[in-house]
Formats: sequence, structure tokens, C-alpha cells
Amino acid sequence: MSPLAEKHAPPWLASYLAVLVALTPFAIDTYLPAIPLMASVLGTEVEQVQHSISSYLLGFALGQLLGGPLSDRWGRRTVGTIGLGIFFLSTLAILFVTQVNQLVALRLVQAVGGGFATVICAAIVRDLYSGRDAAKVISIISTMILMAPLLAPVIGSVLLTFSGWQSIFVFLLLYATAMILVVRQLVPETVSPFLRARRQRKPKAELVRSYGRVLSNRRALGFLGAQAFVSSSMFIYVTTAPFVFMEYFGVSAGHFPLFFGSCVAALIVMVQINIRLLKFFAPRRILLAGIFLQLLGCGLLLLGTLTGAREIALWMVPLVLVVACIGITAPNAAACYLEFFPKISGSANALYGASLFIAGGLLGGVANRLHTGTLVPIAATMFACAATALGLALFVARAREPIVVVDPKKGAPVAAHSD
Repeated sequence: MSPLAEKHAPPWLASYLAVLVALTPFAIDTYLPAIPLMASVLGTEVEQVQHSISSYLLGFALGQLLGGPLSDRWGRRTVGTIGLGIFFLSTLAILFVTQVNQLVALRLVQAVGGGFATVICAAIVRDLYSGRDAAKVISIISTMILMAPLLAPVIGSVLLTFSGWQSIFVFLLLYATAMILVVRQLVPETVSPFLRARRQRKPKAELVRSYGRVLSNRRALGFLGAQAFVSSSMFIYVTTAPFVFMEYFGVSAGHFPLFFGSCVAALIVMVQINIRLLKFFAPRRILLAGIFLQLLGCGLLLLGTLTGAREIALWMVPLVLVVACIGITAPNAAACYLEFFPKISGSANALYGASLFIAGGLLGGVANRLHTGTLVPIAATMFACAATALGLALFVARAREPIVVVDPKKGAPVAAHSD
């Protein structure tokens, strides 16, 4: 832990950041059980409503790309508050949609606000922690926010039972209101007034140059790309879950949360395992192990679907492994990547988060468009993602080698992390 962390980190900081980051899984997963009903009400197909998931992922990426560097200039809390305001207003408008195109467009705007609000969280962690400490804090936050995907479909199913689909978005309105209070009253401002003033005096082109600095670091991009493809397997799973469970396997809306949540429960267990592994292994080594495990799970998933057997167990068992592996890849990939950018953590984190959601949104949309009435396109896309992630981790990030960060001005190492 850095001296800055000891001075400025509240005792419950991880909890505050976790409930803020949980805004996005709540926004995505709460309305999944309602998608068939929404399709019926809006007079369209389930696949068309599922595009609102992909549009949210892409909008969230855009929000992070804009919000990250702005939070470096204006401060974490200011940008978080602006984002929550956008999220609130667009969610309010969703209550009155009558066409699926309106829903898809408003979800994009809603997600931009969500990106503004949540991009500040990892930047705050990087402001206060580094190395193993950062990975541990991110793991703790991940454990808590993973309760959201477990609870969200249950909340959505309950609200759907007693009211219409609009009640789900009323819930999101109330959650956004609570998050405004969290950001304004509980989350610390980790960018000092001096730094904000100095950064605001710099030309706006500096925002673009900060991204250029990130994009010029080949090893960092390797870690980013590896996690983007690992996470894409989960986004493909989320995007196609209503079809897979409720249409293909005939699971009811009431039982949908049980199947959906089982993968998330395994993910939570894996995050706890990761926290303990960090006592003995470097984050980059744990990351490699996680990618290998996911590739194995995706291979089993594809083999099971190619048999043509309509057995849900052949899908669920390897799927649990595929999603659970993200619990040991995500915190470590983020920690390794952010280690290269101690002075532009907001911009670096924005590009990192945006890349995950852009990849997830695009590949989720691809899997959705390859719809054949079977699970083969979904499993094949997941397998391709895991294989690509492994290649990036081994040959671009060079995850088997220690991380050494060099000061570009002095040409001397400023940080090195090995086993």
C-alpha cells in the first residue's frame, strides 16, 4: 500500500467502489428475464431486443473512453456525478419506449452515463495502490460486485411477477439515485486540486496523446487484449442467455436466475481462490493459468454442442468453468496492465475497460447474428476468443517474463515485479 492510500483510503473504500461498479451488471442482468415479454410488447423478436444488450456494452465502452481522461482533468467525483445524471435521465426515458429501436438507442445513452460513473473506480484503486496490493483490492471489489449478477435476474423476475417490465427500470432509477449519494458523500477524490488545475491548463489534445502513450506500449496492450477476449466469452454468454436458457432449453423466467447465477457463483469462488494465490504467485502467472483453464472449458463446450444432444448438463458444466476462470484472469490482467501507467491511470483504465466492452459488444453481436437455432455458433465463438487470448498473453504481453516499467525520460526502471 502506498503512503497516499494510507492517508486517503476510507476503511470501506472497496465496498463503496463495488456498489458503484455494480451499476453495470444491474443495468445488464436485471432485465434479462423480461426480454421475451418486452419483445412481445414491442412487437418484435427476442433477437432484436437482445441487441439492446450489445448496444449497452458499446455505449459503456464509449463512456469509459470519454470519462477516463476527463476524470484525470476534472476529478473522479465530478465525472462520476455527471455520468450518473446521464444514466438517470436515459433510464427515465426508457420507461416510455414503444419501439425496439428506441430501446436500443436509449440503452446506448444510458451506458455512456454508466461508463462515466464506473470508470473512476479502477482509477481510484490505481491512484492509491500498486502491484499485488492493487490486484488484491480489485479482487475484493470483484467478489462484492459479482453478487449483482446473482441478485439482478432474481430481482428482475420478482418485479416481473408483480408488475410490468417498466418496474425493472424504476429499480435502476432508484439505484442510480443511491449511487449519486455514494459518489458525493463517500468516495474520496484522489486527484488533488493542484493536479486538476495543472491538467486543465494543458491543451485538450493531451487527452488524445494520453491514449497514444497507452497504445504505444506493446506489452500492456497484450494484457489488455488477452483479458478483452477472455471477458468476451462471458459477454457472449450474457448476450445469448435469454435464447439459450428460455428458448433452446425451455427454462421458465422464474427458474432462469438459477441457471444464470450458477456461473456467477463459480466466478465468485474463483475470485476468492485468486486472492489466496496472490500470496504465492505473481499476477501474470495466475493470469496465464486462468486462460489455459478457460480454453479447456471452451473446448469441452464446443465438443458438447457438436454432439447435437439437447442436454442442458453438456452445456452447463463446461460453461461454469469458462465463466469462472474470469475470476482469476480479470484482477491480474488489470493489475499487470495498469502497472505500466502510474501517471495516466484514468486514461489507461478507460481504454482498458472500453476495450473489454467493445470486444464483448461486437463479439456478442456476432454470436447473436450467427443465430442458427443451435448452440454451435455460440460455443465456437467462445473457443475462438479463448484461443486468441492465450496467444496474446504468451506472445504479445509476454506474461512469462517479469514486468519492468521504464521511465521514458530517464531511461531507468521505475518499477519491477517478478516472482
